[in-house]
Amino acid sequence: MHVGIIGGASTIGSTLAYSLVCDDPRHSVMLFEEALDAAWGHATDLTHASYHLADPPLSETDEIGEVRYAPTDEIGDFDLDAIVITARVPPSDDDTQRGARGARARELDANLPLIDDIADALDALEPVPTVVVTNPVDRIVYRLWNRLGWPRSTVLGFSLAETARVADAIARRRDVHPTRVSCPTMGEHGERVVPVFSRATVDGTPASFTRAERREIVDEILEVPFEIAEKRGIGDSSRWVSAAGLLRVLRGVSASTPTDPLCLSVPLDGEYGFTDAALSVPVTLADGGIDRTIEWDLDVSEADRLREAYDAVRADVRRFDQ
Repeated sequence: MHVGIIGGASTIGSTLAYSLVCDDPRHSVMLFEEALDAAWGHATDLTHASYHLADPPLSETDEIGEVRYAPTDEIGDFDLDAIVITARVPPSDDDTQRGARGARARELDANLPLIDDIADALDALEPVPTVVVTNPVDRIVYRLWNRLGWPRSTVLGFSLAETARVADAIARRRDVHPTRVSCPTMGEHGERVVPVFSRATVDGTPASFTRAERREIVDEILEVPFEIAEKRGIGDSSRWVSAAGLLRVLRGVSASTPTDPLCLSVPLDGEYGFTDAALSVPVTLADGGIDRTIEWDLDVSEADRLREAYDAVRADVRRFDQ
């Protein structure tokens, strides 16, 4: 697989690049950056790392990938199987506190020009699966898709960190390992996240939660990324869960058969009664991008919260589409 990472020298971008090289040294990675010195440093270091990961010495018939770098506006010169966009305008210290007044609007206003420039660069390519990490993810996914005019199946936003955080929160309450928990997470990548507790299982058995437990879990998963940023530094971000989740998505969009459902942010065209916005909903992935968007039956509280998430995203879309 040949993956292009826009923002390849960023914290998440470089961690994803390392994850790809570790996953399979045959992967080739292009780091697209404006900060070319940093991109060179990562590409060179990753090339050295691949020596150990490939278990040398190799024969001349063994396949091995490359890690290279280039300016973002040259992306049209490369034949890529998938693209991941991690580039962003760095947040201010004030915007890293949960509930900071106006933080989402400032983040959106800061990253819209950046994503528009990226859309212009991508216009030189044929549509390929493109995964957005840039926040606020749902708004940026819709903007990018709208600007590109690519099929809906090719533009999606990463929001699997919440699924992992919900599993961890449930696992600690049920005294099991998080991998034995399933609780898909829909809605907004942000305050209006929607854990689908009505579909949650522990060890394959349906699990029930009181209203208080649901509130506690939602509050906890919204708080933990800010705690990580506070303790580790805002420049570090949640790099590990993001890179691992992105690797899972990239495996899916290169798979020959559809994956199990994953909740990712996608442009909506009538699903759940919503249009002209993007939200995290269950999809299956296969070679080329989204294979199918799934409409689950939700309980009343989940449906109401999903509507709140849509209304919030749609309000911002109206604002920047004017």
